[in-house]
Order: sequence, then C-alpha cells, then structure tokens
Amino acid sequence: MDALVALAISIGILIAGWTYVALGPGALPVWAGIIAWGCFFAAGGKTEGLAKTIASNLSGVLWAFLALTAWNSFGGGVPVLSILVGIAAMFMVLQAKIPTLAFIPGAFLGAATAVSVVVGANGTWSRTIVALVVGDVLGYVSELLAGAISRPAAA
Repeated sequence: MDALVALAISIGILIAGWTYVALGPGALPVWAGIIAWGCFFAAGGKTEGLAKTIASNLSGVLWAFLALTAWNSFGGGVPVLSILVGIAAMFMVLQAKIPTLAFIPGAFLGAATAVSVVVGANGTWSRTIVALVVGDVLGYVSELLAGAISRPAAA
C-alpha cells in the first residue's frame, strides 16, 4: 500500500482511539494531543522529531506557566500580561540555540495549548502535559505503524 495511504489509515485508527480515551476515561484535552501530533510531523518525524517536539512543547508549557505565575504575582492587568508574554516569546525563540529546543513552533504551540487548556477551559497543567506528550508519542507510533503496513519502495 502507498505510504501516504498507510499513514492516513494509521492516524485514523490511532486518533479515533485517542479521542475515545481523552474524552472518556482519560479526561484529557483531546485537542492538545492533536496539536502535539501535528507538531511531531512538522518537526520532521522520526526519533529526532519526537525528541524535539516533546522538548519544545513542554518548554512552551513552562514559559506559559512562568508568565501566568508572574502575572498573578504582579497583580494582573493586560499591560503586565502583554509584557510577560513578550518576554516568554523571546525566550522561546532564544532557546532554539539548544538543538533539542530548536523547533520554535512547538514551543509556541505548547504555550498556546497550555493557556487554552488551563485558562480557557479550566483544565490543569498536568493534564495539558500528559495530553501533549501522548500526542507526540502517538505521532511517532502512527509513523511506525504506517511504515509497517506500507509496501516497500520500488528499487
């Protein structure tokens, strides 16, 4: 079978399972896992993409946590939050000098996902982290599964 069709099938099966578990017994934000899954492919896939995606997604969560914690400490307000988000964004870009953290979109998506889950949906930081890591791993598994069910390339 064609590699893209194999990938589509593997993702379709795994994402159905993820949705069931996340929305059911896992009580996790399903969209957080899907965002991380997309990050995995955007980072180039394979083991290197998995490492970069997990590291960058979780660094984004950390920067969001630090910005929101500092914001609360300073008494809130849009001007203070705006400055803190700017500082966090600067560090999410600068950390890309570290090879494992070089996937800048992953950091931004991790931060945005964390804020949307924790602030927008009254979720928790820990459930956000679990959903992001599971999504990253499912991206890797879907790639492996696709490789297993696709036909070898013609010589």
